[in-house]
Amino acid sequence: MNRLANIFLFFVFILLFNSSCGLFQTRTPEEPEGNNTNFPPPTTPQIVIDNFLRSFNQKNLTVYQSCFSDDSATKFMFYPSSDVFSVYPNLFSAWDLSSEIDFAKNLFSKFSAESYPVLLFTNPNLTAFSPDSTIFVSDYILDINSRDNSINNSYKGTAQFVLKINRNGLWKITQWLDFISKNGNYPTFSVLKAKVKS
Repeated sequence: MNRLANIFLFFVFILLFNSSCGLFQTRTPEEPEGNNTNFPPPTTPQIVIDNFLRSFNQKNLTVYQSCFSDDSATKFMFYPSSDVFSVYPNLFSAWDLSSEIDFAKNLFSKFSAESYPVLLFTNPNLTAFSPDSTIFVSDYILDINSRDNSINNSYKGTAQFVLKINRNGLWKITQWLDFISKNGNYPTFSVLKAKVKS
């Protein structure tokens, strides 16, 4: 009788083991949230621009922040379009890296997990100013379709970045200047920053 009970338990164990939901099978590892492995280190100015654009469009705050200078000798500064600065002088007179990260964090939080901002550079141009300094200029189009209707719009203008190489040999954006688009009928990136931060 004892032997029959052992055989029965053995078969029950085998049955349970075989019907388990892949408990002992290997599975494909999941990508970590906010995956940063697809962003190469910014060893050239072009890589910084690519990382900036992709991190913004993918709402990747960590990589977005890494695009800007955090060096005390060359602190990041943002200069808004003139029309916006005249309305929000206090907001933009002290805009630094911390302000930029707060803006991005607040903006990204206004999107659902499945929706993203869409930023495009339409005629990018990189010009070496010196061996350790480069100027990037491009017109941009930014489409925002978030959960916050007050910021949903198409934003257009011209962006100018000053990029410098830091002591670790990595390129960073040290200055961002925003200009009104040639036709002037669209709000600029500066308008969006003011709406999100104010």
